[in-house]
Amino acid sequence: MILNYLDKIKRKNIYSIILIILISGCSSTKDRFERDLPSLPSDWSTSYESLKNISGWAETFNDKELVDIINEAIENNRNLRAASNRLEIARASSRASIAPLLPSVSVGLSKNQISRTIESKDDIKRLYSYKDSLGVQLNWEADIWGRLSRQSRSSFIEAEAAEADYEFVKLSIAGLTAQSWYLFSEAKLQNDLAKRNLETRLSTLKRVENRYKKGIAQSRDLRLARSELESTRADLINRQQLLFETARTLEVIIGRYPNASILPGGLPNLPPNPEIGTPSERLPLRPDIRALEAQLESAGLQLTSARLAFLPQLSLSAQWSTLDDNWSDALEPKKLAGTIIASLTQSIFQGGRRISNSQIKKAQLERILENYSQALLEAAQEAENAIAAEETLTKREEAINKAFNESKAAEELTLEQYNRGLSTIFELLDSQSRRLNAESLLINAKRLRLTNRIKMYMAIATPVFGNE
Repeated sequence: MILNYLDKIKRKNIYSIILIILISGCSSTKDRFERDLPSLPSDWSTSYESLKNISGWAETFNDKELVDIINEAIENNRNLRAASNRLEIARASSRASIAPLLPSVSVGLSKNQISRTIESKDDIKRLYSYKDSLGVQLNWEADIWGRLSRQSRSSFIEAEAAEADYEFVKLSIAGLTAQSWYLFSEAKLQNDLAKRNLETRLSTLKRVENRYKKGIAQSRDLRLARSELESTRADLINRQQLLFETARTLEVIIGRYPNASILPGGLPNLPPNPEIGTPSERLPLRPDIRALEAQLESAGLQLTSARLAFLPQLSLSAQWSTLDDNWSDALEPKKLAGTIIASLTQSIFQGGRRISNSQIKKAQLERILENYSQALLEAAQEAENAIAAEETLTKREEAINKAFNESKAAEELTLEQYNRGLSTIFELLDSQSRRLNAESLLINAKRLRLTNRIKMYMAIATPVFGNE
């Protein structure tokens, strides 16, 4: 019955929540927030070609290792576990919030000592007797104005906010895991590239040494080749250190001890462009936005409840107790004594506590409204940036790929010319460095597109897995 009563207090949208302020006599505040609340456009500012409708983004990369590592993070990440604990606390608090709507019943058992004095000519005696009593007391505040039900509903909505917070943490952990996984994969590829480059420098040094022994190359050429070799060796050391650091970062995210024992994967091809909907469709689905909406509704109910506290309160109390020591007859009406009291009280003066509490609730509502407005703008920024980057990063990778192909061809040509004595060691080392830099940038460009796609999935509230 109580739950059915609570269900009558339906959840309202954001603009109807603002009306709570208007009902409370704050029309100017309501007007200000309706004016300042950002509106969501019907389309994104960047042109985007949608190709595929997906239900979960983790599977779109066709990377089983990524799916496994995300599942491990969801299972073991400490921050997500803490969010789960906060959710359980909020749910327990919401269940406890029903209690003020229900009568409180207490049972008391007492044993009373009764003494009397008997006087005689020769003596004065004091006699003692004992009387047992069983009493039942019931107290209940009738929620005639809906103050208590609003407080209870507010607690349930706070639980909804905690659930949305949990989903946001879960989505964030999944996104962070995926991004860290591909950072780790890039670090491995960059490390492998540095190893290959070291082999190239060794080969070049041997070639220069042979030419030097034949008197074809100068001492300067030999020293330059050795210098480039040692610089490449130092770069490889840095790449190895970065590989270990990215491994440890990923291990902490997924709940493992950071000993850099995890094995990296590769960089898969980018999946087709997903369907992204419109700002007004996608942004309100974000769990962080839904959490703020729930907090906003809860704050509105708290404000209304605080102002209903100015109205009289109706309470009922009843008490029954036994009149006889024989408890076997305690339930007989003639053996019971009871009272029922109904009272209507109106508080006159509480030192400004109710006024201050109402002001606090109003300020909290206004703060959440401002946070909600700012969160909408920031969510839109994240989505717009990610969508726009889809095109720019694609063009960047295409340009870098062309640069790599040209630099590779130039390196091969320069090596051939150097062997024929038609180019200098400077030109050979420079062509090798250009090819190395282009290949390194190409690896980085592929990773950036992958991580940006993950950011876009998160920004438009795409579920991690299709069954969510």
